[in-house]
Amino acid sequence: MKVRYSARDAQGQLHQGHLDAPSEADAVRSLQERGLTPVSVVAQGGLAPTSVSRRPVKAEDRVLLLREMATLLAAGVTLGEALPGLAQAYAKQALGQAVALLDERVRQGRALSEAMESAGLAFPPYVLALVKAGEASGALATALDDAAEQLESARQSVEELKSALVYPTILVVAGVLAILLVFVGVVPRFAPMLRSARADVPEFSRWVIEAGVFVKGHWEFFAYAAGALVALAVVAMRQAAWRQAVWQWLTRLPAIGPWLIQGEIGRWATVLGALLANRVPIVPALDLSVQVLYSAAMREGVSRACRDIQQGSSLADALAIQGWFPPERLNLIRVGERSGELPKMLLALGKAQREAARTTQRRLLALIEPAAILVIGGVIAMVMISVMLVITSMNQMAG
Repeated sequence: MKVRYSARDAQGQLHQGHLDAPSEADAVRSLQERGLTPVSVVAQGGLAPTSVSRRPVKAEDRVLLLREMATLLAAGVTLGEALPGLAQAYAKQALGQAVALLDERVRQGRALSEAMESAGLAFPPYVLALVKAGEASGALATALDDAAEQLESARQSVEELKSALVYPTILVVAGVLAILLVFVGVVPRFAPMLRSARADVPEFSRWVIEAGVFVKGHWEFFAYAAGALVALAVVAMRQAAWRQAVWQWLTRLPAIGPWLIQGEIGRWATVLGALLANRVPIVPALDLSVQVLYSAAMREGVSRACRDIQQGSSLADALAIQGWFPPERLNLIRVGERSGELPKMLLALGKAQREAARTTQRRLLALIEPAAILVIGGVIAMVMISVMLVITSMNQMAG
């Protein structure tokens, strides 16, 4: 079929034309073999160009892109020269396709922050805020480097959490399967003893065995119900209102709440410090920093603090009346305001809060394993005790 394409060469020159290919995917491969970076391809007569960047860009690749752009800009390379080179360097990866689209947006006259938002790179709001600040202050290379640091820190935190949860997850899944096997496969075999006229089975054992028989006889219902609950949870968590409600509920839990709040404050203080370090005024910086907060209550609190500052209040005083901000951390902000080193103090505060969040996270994860063992072991022990009571009761009757 006839395919219309738009692509760039190694020098960033835009090429447009038509070629014959069995499919759009084959057209993309053909262009790449010719040393071109595809921007869009569409079958002749199609309604709209199809974006080539369909594969998701990995988090580590996004960090790499920010670092390389920062390095090139710091070395005096212009953005118009850097982006085509990066697109060519990663042409065979999803990152290269996304950078080609980013370059296309920039050449159309868009600001880098705006182009990054629409290029399919899925940068979080705080990265876009830092880049926007760098554009406003003229220190784009520094802002990109700061954004890379924040993105890498967030990525490492997620990876650490995933790695730490592997063993507890396996333990919990194996424990649940073991409980189901005992409860459904073993316990119902003692049901005939309950029907014996002479049986004097303890009430606890009778309840456990009857429950096992009921679950085994209605396993399809329970399987469908479990699947429906999982599907409902997935759909609900895609709704912003539900996510916010779950977040607010988690922040009220004894151990999990402080951990989430520590992470929120650490991320917010670091981004605000980076914005101020890039010479963004305090009020616009606060408006931008709100975007990194998940909690609606904390976002509203920062917005109130921003209004108080516009009325002449200091940042420390505006935060002091917020219920979520730790009073012991306010001194760092006061010292920063008095000494003129507020960005540095906010960055120090952010680092301290992130370290506190990591420490709390390690403690919580360390508790999951013994807690799971205790719960699973307790349930299995309850089932086995009920079975042993039945056997003991029948032996006494036989004697």
